[in-house]
Amino acid sequence: MAPSDIKQSNINMPQHIKDKTNLRHLVDISIRLTTEKDSSKLLNEILQVLMSVANADAGSIYSITDNKQLKFETVINKTLGLHLRGDEDSPIDFPNIDLFINGKENETAIVAHAVNSGKYINIPDVYAALPFDMSAARNMDSLTGYRTKSMLTIPLKDHVDDIIGVIQLINVKGENDEIIPFSEELVTLTRSFASLGAISLTNSTLIKGMEELFTTFAETIAMAIDEKSPHTGGHCKRVPALTLMLADAVHDSNKGPLASFTMSEADRHELDVAGWLHDCGKIATPDHIMEKSTKLETIFDRIKYIDAKFEVIKRDLNISYQQEIISALKQNKPIEVKQLERLLDTELKQLSLDRALLKRINVGGEFLGGNELNEIQRIANKYTLEINGKTMPLLNDDEVENLSIRRGTLTQGERDIMKRHMDVTKNILDALPFPKHLSNVKEYALGHHEKLDGTGYPRGLTKDQMSIPARLMAITDIFEALSAVDRPYKKAKPVSECLNILGVMVNNNHLDADIFAVFIESEVYKKYIIEFANPEQLDEVDLNNLPGYSPIV
Repeated sequence: MAPSDIKQSNINMPQHIKDKTNLRHLVDISIRLTTEKDSSKLLNEILQVLMSVANADAGSIYSITDNKQLKFETVINKTLGLHLRGDEDSPIDFPNIDLFINGKENETAIVAHAVNSGKYINIPDVYAALPFDMSAARNMDSLTGYRTKSMLTIPLKDHVDDIIGVIQLINVKGENDEIIPFSEELVTLTRSFASLGAISLTNSTLIKGMEELFTTFAETIAMAIDEKSPHTGGHCKRVPALTLMLADAVHDSNKGPLASFTMSEADRHELDVAGWLHDCGKIATPDHIMEKSTKLETIFDRIKYIDAKFEVIKRDLNISYQQEIISALKQNKPIEVKQLERLLDTELKQLSLDRALLKRINVGGEFLGGNELNEIQRIANKYTLEINGKTMPLLNDDEVENLSIRRGTLTQGERDIMKRHMDVTKNILDALPFPKHLSNVKEYALGHHEKLDGTGYPRGLTKDQMSIPARLMAITDIFEALSAVDRPYKKAKPVSECLNILGVMVNNNHLDADIFAVFIESEVYKKYIIEFANPEQLDEVDLNNLPGYSPIV
């Protein structure tokens, strides 16, 4: 039932019929008000409903701003043909009304009276002698030529009895369209409908507030991770952005296996929240692992400790050879002196070479070859030093293990600890009571380390067990990590290398080939690099030889 269909009951109608009619209206309005999600539309709906119930010619609805002012949200005047909703199509340029002036209650506006007193105000004729200052209403009449007479002002209260707005109805009409006062019966009926509107508005506000709270909570976790690890915090911010870019591209694709995939704004919001929360478990990952920029780094980079041990070995070599040289000089053996000096020089040069090798290996990289592994073991076996009468190796077992890392800077044990962030993420998401419209957040967020062949983690899902958004996030998470310019342990890769790595993963049945094709053809990666990385990374990409890519048909 539209608001215009609701008319004031005939005064001669039997009471039981009037009550039945009003009950029907109440039910109809309840359904309409509780199904409207947009708060601005809801305010407009509430006002139209109340005007229809009261058969009022005009009305306004106000919200209360944070700085204690009343803001016009909707203004309707049937006689003047006026209907302003406060949007782009019908803006309201009326000034806000102060609730307080110079620290005292505003006595020049009836709506301010209603808010400050918390009571409804029923005025039969605003031009009669009243205990209120009605000059504002009269001035408006003089400007518009309208005659304001009867007025009903009702404060809207929420579930904790706080006033959240005001409704003002003007000029209730009788059977012959004459302007009559608001009867007590009509006031009671209008207030009951206004209460229903207030409940709907409160629910809308609470839902919006909870939505904002949850979104802010997700972003705050990323901020906390940012404080703990700037590069990981940056990752948590960039992945949602790239994820939505790719999701929109898949949504817009009208060909291929993904042509039927669509996302509403609610779906996008759900995926965005998942993006913000996808690595929330890293808040529990130890700093010395998350920030490990070199192979020997713990609380500090132990290459400095090894460097100091090299200095001790160098000193001991010099002392040992100098003692032998002095002994040879005393025995007048110049040839032996020359031999010793050459041997010392050779050992010092080799020591310097070995020292430089370990420094280079410590930086980490894509791959450590077998020759370098052998060199690490040779150095570990060759050098010892004596401190406080105790002989110790240059490299202990843990240092050998870390220096022998073939890719990156993490040992297998440290990688296992890093992987635990997904278990922590799962525990956090399991503990959150997601509402129905966010019920997929956990599945999306936990999917970014899964692989289509079931070898991923934390749950070992296969392609058929993963949704398109979850498979999509797996691609964006990896591309962001490969192209990131703020990693302490590696340089940002050019785009061609990033896409080549993704393509190899597609060929290995780790990533979704159809989504990868959209990622390539939509050129989402270019837009992302320009906005979030370094445009210099955008090198030439040979699509004809890109692994894992087949044009969408």
